[in-house]
Amino acid sequence: MAAIGRIRKHSTILLIVVAGALLAFILGDFGRKGGNSKLQDKFIVVGKNNVSYTEYMQRYNAYRELVKQRENRNLSSEEDFQLGTQLFESMVDSILLADEFNRLGITVTNEEVRDLVAGPNAHQYAQRFFSDGTSYSMQLANQFLDNMDQYDTTIKNQYLELERYIVSEATMNKYFNMLSKSYYLPKAMVKKMQAENSLKADIDFVQVPYSHDLVSDDKISVSQSDIKKWYEDNKFRFKQDKEYREVEYVLFRVEPSIGDLQDIEKEVNQMYTEFATSERPQDYVNRMVDTRYDSAYKKPGELMPALDTVLFGAPVGTLVEPFVDGNMWVFAKLLNVKERPDSLNISFIFIADMGVQGNGRTPAEAAALVDSAMNALHQGEDFVAVASKYSDIPIEGQPEIWMEDGVGDGQLFFDTLYLHPEGSLVQYKHQGGTYIFKINARTAFNRKIQVAIGKKEIAPSRETIDNIESRANTFVNGLATISDFDKAASAQNLDKRSFERVEEMTYTLPGVNVTSRDIVHWIYDKNTKKGDVSSVFSTEGAYVVVALKGIYPEGYMSLEQEQVKTYCETMAKRDKKAAKLEEMLNKDLKSGSSLQTIAGKYKAENEQATIAYSDRNFSHFGPEDKVIGQLMGGQVGSTKVYVGDMGVYVIKINKIDIPSMDVNAHDENEDMLVQQYQMMMQSRVQNQTTPALKKMVKIKDNRPLVY
Repeated sequence: MAAIGRIRKHSTILLIVVAGALLAFILGDFGRKGGNSKLQDKFIVVGKNNVSYTEYMQRYNAYRELVKQRENRNLSSEEDFQLGTQLFESMVDSILLADEFNRLGITVTNEEVRDLVAGPNAHQYAQRFFSDGTSYSMQLANQFLDNMDQYDTTIKNQYLELERYIVSEATMNKYFNMLSKSYYLPKAMVKKMQAENSLKADIDFVQVPYSHDLVSDDKISVSQSDIKKWYEDNKFRFKQDKEYREVEYVLFRVEPSIGDLQDIEKEVNQMYTEFATSERPQDYVNRMVDTRYDSAYKKPGELMPALDTVLFGAPVGTLVEPFVDGNMWVFAKLLNVKERPDSLNISFIFIADMGVQGNGRTPAEAAALVDSAMNALHQGEDFVAVASKYSDIPIEGQPEIWMEDGVGDGQLFFDTLYLHPEGSLVQYKHQGGTYIFKINARTAFNRKIQVAIGKKEIAPSRETIDNIESRANTFVNGLATISDFDKAASAQNLDKRSFERVEEMTYTLPGVNVTSRDIVHWIYDKNTKKGDVSSVFSTEGAYVVVALKGIYPEGYMSLEQEQVKTYCETMAKRDKKAAKLEEMLNKDLKSGSSLQTIAGKYKAENEQATIAYSDRNFSHFGPEDKVIGQLMGGQVGSTKVYVGDMGVYVIKINKIDIPSMDVNAHDENEDMLVQQYQMMMQSRVQNQTTPALKKMVKIKDNRPLVY
């Protein structure tokens, strides 16, 4: 069963498919239709499909563990929250797609799965999973599939997770390919598109911008009915797919006072005096609150620049006086300088003492095994063969590992081994047994230094924190409405902020260092009304008071919203400017004014340009799709007024190049254009299918009730 070892060795390849494995978690059976309306059973509702809270959390925990393994660290609370959001979005997408697959009868057969996992053109992740150490082994893959019951549960589960991802990806590819292949672009249409894109017009023109003095903002007024009409005519622009709420809030930053800073500096100077005179400064550092001694030897670039610059090249015993780095006071002492490699390549054998690894050997028997292994190695026997015979830690393949200086729990071993030359055998007694190491290789030796570093956080005192909290509570007392809130914040010159689009699953407010979920819960509480002011929220680094300024339900944004009203007023005013300029310029043309005369009258430029139908920008004035489209349908020799988004134009068309279109002629660019449009269609299918499906069903997300 050597294959088991080889597969186990490469099973961590699953960690690279975290995003994909997410789909494998969620493309399961989501067809449980609800008779039970409890939150437990209907935590997420997508159409007629329900996901229970238990199921969601099981999948979340599995996904989270994969990410933690990939990152090799614990995740922050914000990262945990983001993972939950990713899981929710992917679960919804997958439920929708699973319904489509079932309705259309799209499946991946067992034969296709076998080919994707163990065929000559296996999926890239299967190729990495079934690697013999250097490349994909189809023989190893088929051997595994034929004898899966003989493998341990961990390996089987890892494979099954990988298979689920590969199958889900293959199913989606079939679905997306089916949709994209439904797009057909006739050659005649290709030729027409080529011809249209080749349209060009040579023009003379004058542009009068909407910022012109003749139509400056103070000369143009709009009524409330004008604004309302523009809103109604353009209401489609203001549709939103979820509820948003608008808030204002003030931050009372928890920062050290001048007195705190003076006290901290005084304390640091006293600590430095004791540190500098200590016989063992590393022990002194370990007694400090804000730091621990790091015994690792550092090479250039691994210490903070202020220490790196001073201590490399300095004699042992050099002291660095206290200085501020960020929110810390720092001081240091150079303890040692050595030439050390960055890493070692070693092989090892471990022979356990009595009772370790479940053995019953006596100390004498353990010592005899160590002697036998050492004698065999000294006599030139192969290390792998000796390890396979004597080691209590199973060895798979070549038992070689790289150890890095200053990294991980193996520093004690590294310090013992790095001075031994390549090829050396080193016997090392450790807790639980004896190691036999072979030094296979060492990287080049470099100058490294060992430094004791003391740190003291620059933080506010308890008294300062209490005073700031008291200020926040004093501020909020007596505030009944948002009007009171605004007046008090302005009178006290406080740090007032606003956030227009708070969602029910917003994690934090701008300027707040950590999660604002408690604040968001208050904002969306059924008892919180527009205009209400909160009590004081305590967050890391600040106290926060919030006022709910607006509630904007799902659907069309209201004209009462400040940003909507401002935008509509601006656009209504722009339309009035356009109408006035259009009228004035048409009068000029009717009176026989030339472009040169019009340019002089409006203090503008009489310009020339060649405009192509495929252009997005009109000369240097920016996007003017409507003007370009109207221009290409104009008459050569005509001079007309065109209303655009950037201004109003007077344009004389000197020439329009209309390319010929021979439907029967073959152009090699046609095939390229067809391919481009097919690729665009495929991209649209992949990016827009699930958003389109979401609009067709009702989705209920109950996560805000528990997060």
